[in-house]
Amino acid sequence: MLSKNAFRPLLFLFIVLCHTALLGAEHYGAIEIGGKGVKAYVIDIESNLTKISYRNGLNTSPQSGITEHQTMNNEMVKQVTSDIVTLKKILVSEQKIPEHNIFIIASSAINKINNRPELEANVKNSTHLVLHFIDEKEESTFAFYGSVPKEQWHKASMIDIGGGNTKVAWLDTNNTIDFFEIPLGTVSTTQHADILDTNASFQEKCSHIINKELSVIKLSKGKETLFASGGIFWATAYLKTNGHLESFVLLEKADFENLIALFSQEQRKECTDATAQCYLLGYYGAKNLVAGALLAKETIETMQFFNQKVYFVKDGAWVIGWLLTHTQ
Repeated sequence: MLSKNAFRPLLFLFIVLCHTALLGAEHYGAIEIGGKGVKAYVIDIESNLTKISYRNGLNTSPQSGITEHQTMNNEMVKQVTSDIVTLKKILVSEQKIPEHNIFIIASSAINKINNRPELEANVKNSTHLVLHFIDEKEESTFAFYGSVPKEQWHKASMIDIGGGNTKVAWLDTNNTIDFFEIPLGTVSTTQHADILDTNASFQEKCSHIINKELSVIKLSKGKETLFASGGIFWATAYLKTNGHLESFVLLEKADFENLIALFSQEQRKECTDATAQCYLLGYYGAKNLVAGALLAKETIETMQFFNQKVYFVKDGAWVIGWLLTHTQ
């Protein structure tokens, strides 16, 4: 008889393989609490396609409200709850998603807080919906199946850089997900660099912090392609294409270096020009862009993937994998 730990990956794989046989289309709303912000998606699960048809986000940086003792302060608990209420109203009133088809999930970066019951109670009282939490292993698994094309499952790895951490996952020879986590994301790297008491530049501080964590990396041998999701990859692809994103955008080392060089020199507090650069500056902030691009570049370089293919996945999201396991 299969153990519980052995059965769950097989069940997940069965669900993912079989969801394309569903008849008709189902429309779901997912609200994600990440380290960088709170995001809302409309995800359409159709007979032969799963896609994101709507996305929105509030970049209030929940990670910045988490103390070194892994407690989310009261102000951030209220802010996150308020963001969820706002996005839920949009999903219901504008996107016409019924309340019973809306799910709220906290990412692995938020899963680590020690006052989870307080956040859960606030969300429940304000939305009448349950707040679900996932850990690093679950998020890595969901992100892999939500980002990597099915025909590439055995040939590729996945990297997801969030606000609070970085996840890398791939299928091993036993058809189970192997993964590792780096406890740094765009926001947390920025936070650590800002409090580092040295005369070094912000970029040098980020590099120092990142390189200390790269020893945990395991190489996913025999993989030909790396599929990337997360805000910093979106930003890098957006800058490279001047806002004209396709479903998959090939990213090279020079693309990250260009972003780092551009925003390391960026001193303006406001930017109103109708350019990709100004849009990214206003949406993410220069420091988060530099920290995230450094984290992405150094991680991919250590994994030895710049000699192969790295693609940003426009519609990649771990919430897709989560929905497939909880709604079908």
